[in-house]
Amino acid sequence: GMAAAPVPRPPEHVRCKNFGCNKYFDPRAPEETTCVHHKLPPVFHETAKYWACCPNSKAYDWDEFMKIPGCQRGAHSVEEPKKKFMGGCDVREACAPKRLDEEVPVEPRKKLDRLRAGLESVGVEAELFDRAWGRLMAKHGDNGVVVGRLTQASTQLLNSMLEDEVNLPD
Repeated sequence: GMAAAPVPRPPEHVRCKNFGCNKYFDPRAPEETTCVHHKLPPVFHETAKYWACCPNSKAYDWDEFMKIPGCQRGAHSVEEPKKKFMGGCDVREACAPKRLDEEVPVEPRKKLDRLRAGLESVGVEAELFDRAWGRLMAKHGDNGVVVGRLTQASTQLLNSMLEDEVNLPD
């Protein structure tokens, strides 16, 4: 018999945005076809490629990776996922123990410690920071106010750097 010619894709059909699906569907009737997809984004870590929801199915080349079957069934979607893919730091973050106090607002003292550590990590002398902190603390008597002053000063510094970027010494 005659081989059926491939049916051209209707112009109103769009590509599904669910992880690992990639099929085209009619956005006016997404429930008419079943979407088999992954729940979580892909992870590209070192040479391994896998879906975050299916860490036991690792692939080392793209074609292999694209063949990993989806772990969920549902309707197709035109919704862009918030996170397109994950890398090593996401993997480590997912494996890191969660702290229970993460949602609690950070104490001014902690903010200052973090700022000090951050500045020190880019080469600012910690002692200089401590002297400024001490002086501000002596003047205002409140770490919350010190944080506010440092925020203000840092913002002014960054803004002035943007304005006179041209005049900055090399």
